[in-house]
Amino acid sequence: MKLTILGSGTGIVTARRSPSGYLININDKTLLLDSGSGTLRKIAEASSSFKDIDYAIYTHFHPDHVVDLISLLFALRIPSNYKSKNLTVIGPSGMKDFYQNLTKVFNNFIDPRGYDLVINELSGDHLDFKDFRITSSLIKHHVNSLAYRIESKEGKTLVYSGDTDYCKGIVDLAKDVDVLLLECSYPKHIKVEGHLNSTLAGRIARESNCKKLILTHFYPICDDYDILGQCKEEFSGEILLAEDLMTIEI
Repeated sequence: MKLTILGSGTGIVTARRSPSGYLININDKTLLLDSGSGTLRKIAEASSSFKDIDYAIYTHFHPDHVVDLISLLFALRIPSNYKSKNLTVIGPSGMKDFYQNLTKVFNNFIDPRGYDLVINELSGDHLDFKDFRITSSLIKHHVNSLAYRIESKEGKTLVYSGDTDYCKGIVDLAKDVDVLLLECSYPKHIKVEGHLNSTLAGRIARESNCKKLILTHFYPICDDYDILGQCKEEFSGEILLAEDLMTIEI
């Protein structure tokens, strides 16, 4: 399993950090986790291709996590970009309605051409595929927001929090996980409802007993503070600060 950070930032785009987007490669399958603005460009910069995406997985419907789904579906309609395999979209309750509303706005410009589009909704349950299992957990952010645990058939595990506040849902989902990809929106002296700061992120890592913590989803103010040091006050394990185009083998 390989993780590529496409965007380690938020809706406030900076030269250093793009909005949320992550690639996971499991054997010959490619999973896209969220796709904020500019994700397709970041996929190209990572020497990957959007045509290779098998699963597009969404945590919630805020623009900085989902807007490039439109770009992805539109790009796949261009004849030279036709997919040779199907695309499975996974998201919270409301994913099917979200897609249908997009088709009303963009008419047939995002309808699948040359491939089948399958949409699955999760709400705290799981789905099994040939190469992996994906388990969802409701978390504390927005209505129906989900975090995901992905387990390969070889037993490697990754949890992606999406956006969340401290809650039991994310702690339980991340129990003993190999890699916890966890939002850390603010330094410890700032607390915004629905998001984590460095102290709470460290607490979740400690309580979940994750093997490796990767902090991400940094608002620009985070780059002015010692987020790593602040998080270490709560969690003594391995911590990485995500950067765009960083890759991690799991």
